[in-house]
Amino acid sequence: MRELLKRKFSTDLNKSLLATLIRHFPPIKFNEALIDVVNVLMDGLSRGDVYIDMKEIPRDFELKYKGWPSHHMKVLLESGWTKGDQSPIVLNGDLISWRRTHNEIVETIHKILVRNQPINHLSKELTIQIDAKNLEHLNIQQKEAVNLVKSERIILLSGGPGTGKTSTILQMLLQALIRNPTLDIAMAAPTGKAAKKLKDTIQAGIKNFEDPVKDKLSNIPSKTLHKWLEAGPNGFRRNSRRLLKLDLIVIDEMSMVDLSTINGLLDALTKSCQIILVGDPDQLLPIGSGGIWQILQEKETKTNYQTNSVKLTKSYRNKGDIALLRNTLKDEGVDAFWHLLSMKEDSSNIRQYYSSLNSIPDPVVKTLLSYRKKLKKLTENCINHIPNEAWQSSMIDVEQSVEIIKLFKFIDNLLILCPQRYGPWGVKKIHELLLGKRFEKEVHMWKEGTPIMAKSNQPEIGLANGDVGIIIGNGENRRFLFNLFSEEQRLVTRLINPSRLTIYDAAYAMTIHKAQGSEADQVLLLWPNTSKVSKENSLKKHYSDDYEKRLIYTAITRAKKQLLVITNKEEDY
Repeated sequence: MRELLKRKFSTDLNKSLLATLIRHFPPIKFNEALIDVVNVLMDGLSRGDVYIDMKEIPRDFELKYKGWPSHHMKVLLESGWTKGDQSPIVLNGDLISWRRTHNEIVETIHKILVRNQPINHLSKELTIQIDAKNLEHLNIQQKEAVNLVKSERIILLSGGPGTGKTSTILQMLLQALIRNPTLDIAMAAPTGKAAKKLKDTIQAGIKNFEDPVKDKLSNIPSKTLHKWLEAGPNGFRRNSRRLLKLDLIVIDEMSMVDLSTINGLLDALTKSCQIILVGDPDQLLPIGSGGIWQILQEKETKTNYQTNSVKLTKSYRNKGDIALLRNTLKDEGVDAFWHLLSMKEDSSNIRQYYSSLNSIPDPVVKTLLSYRKKLKKLTENCINHIPNEAWQSSMIDVEQSVEIIKLFKFIDNLLILCPQRYGPWGVKKIHELLLGKRFEKEVHMWKEGTPIMAKSNQPEIGLANGDVGIIIGNGENRRFLFNLFSEEQRLVTRLINPSRLTIYDAAYAMTIHKAQGSEADQVLLLWPNTSKVSKENSLKKHYSDDYEKRLIYTAITRAKKQLLVITNKEEDY
């Protein structure tokens, strides 16, 4: 055993896991090829993949033993690790998965199916009145989704960016309120950014609505799932013993929702609560916990929801060549995407740039230096519009002046995205360029105008993991400024003492995972072409075709107007 554990594993965690498996589930017949099986399963889990197809091993994955998959399948079967309900691994055809995660998926799907009961229909006369007045601008798929509100307790609404998901949600909520004006309705999303975006879009969509329905729609609260569940150090305070008394809840950005959160929510909702699940199945999976939304979209699972599942396919948001690239990537794959990108030299809203991995590419440096300078100026302009007494408080809401609105609008104009935090073009390298090599240990020295990101949920100060703010003031007056929704569901600007924030990071750049739920006019995507980097390169990172596709898809669909994709030069290969 000692010799076995001296062998190379993908991580120390994988090594410890194999040792634990051998101790608690002694294999009937042991073969060291089981090292590969553990490494492959853990590699998949790190990307959010619950099920691994043994025929489709991630490209260039460093297997320790030859004969994949036939030899490894034989070894796995002979080990006994797939036999019985207590075995650690599930084998279904060519698919393998950890039994614990598989069981969580099965349990979650069962919880949803149990809730999938019909509800009472509206009267025919009222239905015709609503359809004629409110649904005439919707396409057939959107009308189908809206009509489901009248009959289905569980509704699955899927679609890519620009397919009118939020417009459909608005009409679904309107339909529900006309059915029963006293309904207690909620909106939720995995991140504060996504919850705010959902609320903002609904607010914009009801401008021409008449009272009192306008007021009712305007007052629907939108919070993160963790806020709804009152997440704390010991788990969710909302649960089966302390239910959320809601009649209807809309959960947006379902592709980002992990298993523990959706299970927690299902446990905390009354049996009669109507649930509308909304998301884009082509986006990234939640890291380490499996993507329930993507599994619900699979053919085998979706057969259980044929009557209450709608996929929106018509795009209303024309992003020019960005949309063309997105569709090519989704329909034809990664290679077709890169080929099309290379042909778009004179495109109006996309561009590819080649650079060396040895330094941060010039377009990123120039963009960031200009961005930082403008941010500093805009932040300084806000100082005079914050009352002197506000600086004496550890946390206070301040007036949203024109200058503050302009500042946060500018922050939202740019996203610089990296596949990972570390490496030559990682988030850390970009922040070192602007904040110095010791920036992580010298957070107290970050200057005014530095954008920051909350890295934990802190409901006591109104912040959620992923919320972006900015440093304002200096010395004793150094504070953090955030835009967020108050408990009364008003958009407020909150001035917070740095001591109140548990953990945060700089936000000049972020990983693609962190950018989910966000959009920006301009997106710069740094993409080291690692699939062609030599095996000797210690910085290489291998992605499966599906993961690479989801990663690129999520990144480019953040761009509203301009997209720059930066890849490394041929000499780096």
